[in-house]
Amino acid sequence: MMKSAGLPFVSYLQAFFILILYLSVTATAEDTQSETSIRPLSSVVAPITEPPCSYCSTQHLKDLINGQDRVIAWLRASHNGGAFPIRHFLSGPRVVNDTYGLFFYDPDGGYVSAYRKDYGYQFHGWRNGVMVVRHTDGTLWSALTGTAIEGPRKGQSLQRIPSLVTNWNYWLMLHPESTTYDLFDGKTYKTTPLPTTSSSESLASRSTSDPRLDADTLVLGLESGKTKVAVTLPIEKPRACYQVELDGEKTAVFWYAATQSAVAFNRRVGDQTLNFYADEISPESAPFKDRETGTRWSLAGRGIDGPLRGIELDWTPSIQCRWHAWSSEYPGTTIFDPSESSN
Repeated sequence: MMKSAGLPFVSYLQAFFILILYLSVTATAEDTQSETSIRPLSSVVAPITEPPCSYCSTQHLKDLINGQDRVIAWLRASHNGGAFPIRHFLSGPRVVNDTYGLFFYDPDGGYVSAYRKDYGYQFHGWRNGVMVVRHTDGTLWSALTGTAIEGPRKGQSLQRIPSLVTNWNYWLMLHPESTTYDLFDGKTYKTTPLPTTSSSESLASRSTSDPRLDADTLVLGLESGKTKVAVTLPIEKPRACYQVELDGEKTAVFWYAATQSAVAFNRRVGDQTLNFYADEISPESAPFKDRETGTRWSLAGRGIDGPLRGIELDWTPSIQCRWHAWSSEYPGTTIFDPSESSN
C-alpha cells in the first residue's frame, strides 16, 4: 500500500506553533519599530496653558503685533471666533492648551493644527518629519492628524475645530471684534521668530518623501472618514476656488495668495448647492462669489453682501501643510487635479 505524502500530525502541530511564534515576534518587532521611529526632542519645551483672553481690536492698539504676523484663526465660535499671532504664542512652545482650542505648530510641516479644547500636551519630537506631542498620561499623538500613535489612548483621535492660517491685518479687517490673547506689556510671553529652515532633528527623522509631488509643495489636506485628498495650491494665482467632491460631499476650496491662506467649506446652503468662483473685481474682504445668488463671500466663509449676507458656510475638516507631512501620515492619499475644477 502506498503511504500518504502528507506530514504526520505531530509535524503539522509543530508547524502551527512555529507560525504562532513567528507572528508574535513579528508583531513585537513592528511595535518596537513604531516606537523607536519617533525621534524625541533633545530638551524639554514647555507649552502655554490658558493664556488670559482679550479682543483683537484691544491688542492691536498696543502696536505689539505686526500687520503681516501669521496667525491661527478659529472660526464658528462666539465673538466671531478669534486669532492669535504664532510668533508670540506658538513659535517657541509649539503647543497652546486652552478653552478656545488645542493648538500645535509644526513649522517643518508647514502647519498649525487646531483641535477641540484639551489640556496636558507638550512638544515631544518627530516621526518621519511630522511633529509628535505627548500627553501627561504618556500617550503620543501626531500633531498633524490628531491621532494617538503610542500609549494608553492609541488609536483615538482629537476633533478638529474650524480654522485657517492667515495674517493679522487681514483677520482684523474681517473680524475686529473677535477674541485673542492678552499680550500685556509685550514681555509676559517670549516672542520667537518663525523658523525659515527645517530643523536638523526634524530632517533626521524623515524617510523618503512620496515622489508624486515635491516635498515642500503647499497643499490643503481634506478629510472625510477614510477619504483623504491633497489639493495642490496655486501659489502663483492671486485668488482661486476649486470644487472638490469629497465622499459625496461637494466642497469648495478657497485660496487667497495675499495671505497664503487656503480653507475648505461645504457648498450646500439650505436646500441648494452653490457653485463658487474667485471674482477678480470683488473687494479683498470678499474675494469669492457664488453663481446662483451673486453673494460675495469672505475667506472665512461668511456672506458679506447679497441675498445670503450673514450666512456662514459649514467648514470642511482640512489643514494647510506641506506635501511631505501630509503624504507621510496619509500615504494612500489622492491628489486633486485643479484642471478638473472650475476656478
